[in-house]
Amino acid sequence: MRNINKLMAVFAVTFFSTNYIIPSFAAEVAGKGPLLDKSKFSIGVGISSNSVSGPIDDEVGFQVYGAYDLTKVNLMEGVNSSVEFGYMDYGFRRNNSGGIWTTYVVDGAISGNLGWVARLGLDLGDDSGFMLGAGAGYAINEKMNLRLEYVVRDEVDSLQLNYLYHM
Repeated sequence: MRNINKLMAVFAVTFFSTNYIIPSFAAEVAGKGPLLDKSKFSIGVGISSNSVSGPIDDEVGFQVYGAYDLTKVNLMEGVNSSVEFGYMDYGFRRNNSGGIWTTYVVDGAISGNLGWVARLGLDLGDDSGFMLGAGAGYAINEKMNLRLEYVVRDEVDSLQLNYLYHM
């Protein structure tokens, strides 16, 4: 029940921010155009199998996140970059089993709709510290992607299935 309440709260915040906060950031800034381009935003949700070393059993968790494409920072032809930020609940039955995170993400195509993804960032929640991940993605269409990733943190390792929707 605790996870359902958290998930509902995070979805409410995501809905509010994508409908009210992001458009206000994208407003005209001193006649120079929008500060942020709404078409570069994405939102996502995911489910994960999380494990820690020791006597604790693996748990199923969830995450919600947002992303912003950094088209001016692309490292080379065919490689895209973005920043992602989100909230993850690892599913462990202790008081603090999750928190916020942020990563720099690069991705590119392998063949057709199949692609690769890699990330490096910080987990600022219960497992504070660096996080590193890699995996594969599948573009359902130009707006929707599925990703399967393995993400390593200081204590928690996760196998994640994520859905990303480009605005």
